[in-house]
Amino acid sequence: MSALLHLGALVPAAIGVGTLVGMRRDAGRAELLAAALMLVGMTDVMTVSLVPPVVWFAALIAAGLALAAGRRVSPVATARPGTMLSTHLALGVISTAALILLMPAMPSSAPALLVSSHEHGASSTMPQLVGAGLALGTVALDVVALRAERSWIHRLHHATMAASTIAMCAIVAT
Repeated sequence: MSALLHLGALVPAAIGVGTLVGMRRDAGRAELLAAALMLVGMTDVMTVSLVPPVVWFAALIAAGLALAAGRRVSPVATARPGTMLSTHLALGVISTAALILLMPAMPSSAPALLVSSHEHGASSTMPQLVGAGLALGTVALDVVALRAERSWIHRLHHATMAASTIAMCAIVAT
């Protein structure tokens, strides 16, 4: 089941990154770089774990904040007014960073440095609560974005990124 959830997170994320390439007007290099970094981080954590999750967490938090701050100062010149693309993507990158940190270690990866949940019963539910909160927040933001956007490629991007986030939340919950 875990392998299917991992695939269910990676495939929609890859489609979502691909849709950014088709958005010549609304997506700039910063959006493409942030989305590509997010996809590479997800792929690494869910497969071979060459880089520790805490490093991916730090890199993705920095990328999400840089994207949000950069677009606040210098928006994409050709973007349509009211597009939620940069905001949605920045929040998605930061959500992914949190989920990568909470994701259980893959059997083939290095041993986890976290304390096992049987030693501290109260802390064992925190990843599930954070995952549930991120899933609900993603669904709420996606509903707003889908209603606001009229372009099918924007809607596909928002829907695939939400599906990917929800699949990662399910991985954390299992």
